[in-house]
Formats: sequence, structure tokens, C-alpha cells
Amino acid sequence: MKFRTLALSLSALLSLGACSDRTTTTTVSAPATPAASAPMAAPASAPMAAPAAAPAGLSGARILDWGPRDTVAGTGFSVQPNGNSAIWFAQKGIGSSDLVEVWFGDTKLPGKVITPDSGGSAEIPPALLAKPGKYPVYLKTVPEGTRIEVGVFEVTAAK
Repeated sequence: MKFRTLALSLSALLSLGACSDRTTTTTVSAPATPAASAPMAAPASAPMAAPAAAPAGLSGARILDWGPRDTVAGTGFSVQPNGNSAIWFAQKGIGSSDLVEVWFGDTKLPGKVITPDSGGSAEIPPALLAKPGKYPVYLKTVPEGTRIEVGVFEVTAAK
């Protein structure tokens, strides 16, 4: 009966992944010895508390992808109604917008949005895209100040 319940639970969990447009891999291992009264683990999508030593919501935070990665000086991209450009990033491990700041070179970016354990975006004012150069893009944890690298954004000279 336990194996039937486990198989049905795994089937339900895997069917949830079919609704997503992103591919997710879930690893499930059986315990070495079954415990008669052990409760089933929560599905992977259930929020879990971070260990006390780690900043809440940032255990294992990492950037999976991001963009755009370049532009021509003075040229905006994904221009927002306020005139700022917008960058995006896919991430895992960041549970709240309050836990990080987004930086472009030495400038903290305004207008950030974080979707917990999924992605985020931030606005880049036009003045930061006016001068050619390579600018590091990174997140800083709040209040610790730990740096999470996103990548290097390149502003090329106009031709």
C-alpha cells in the first residue's frame, strides 16, 4: 500500500511540472529502511524555512540565466513607461524582493521585482547606458551585503 501511495504522489507531482513552460528536474530517493510512522515529505513546491544560520530565503541562491547582456551606447531596451530599460534574470533561492538589491556597476538599480524562487527584473536608467564600457551586474543580500554575481553587461560605442 505504501508503494502505491508513493507512486500516486510521484505521478501527481510530475503532472504538476507538465503545466510549466520551464523544465524542472526533481530527484526522489527512497529511505534505506522504511519507517512505519514516518510522514511523507512535502512536495518540492512547498515553501520551506531556511536554516537559522543562513539569511532567510537565500540558502543556495544562484542565477540561472539573464539578459539582455549588451546594448549600444544611448540605446534603451525593454523600455519601461518611465524611460528606464529593464533587465531580467532567472534565479533559484531568493524568496523575497526585500532580501536583495540589484546593482549595475557602482549603482544600486531602482524598480526591482523578484518572483520568489523563479526570476526577477530591475530597471536601468538611461544615464547608465550612455557611456561605453563593461559593467558588472550583481545582487547584494540585505543586510549582509553578500554579492551574488549575475554577469557583465557591455555597452558598446555607437557606430
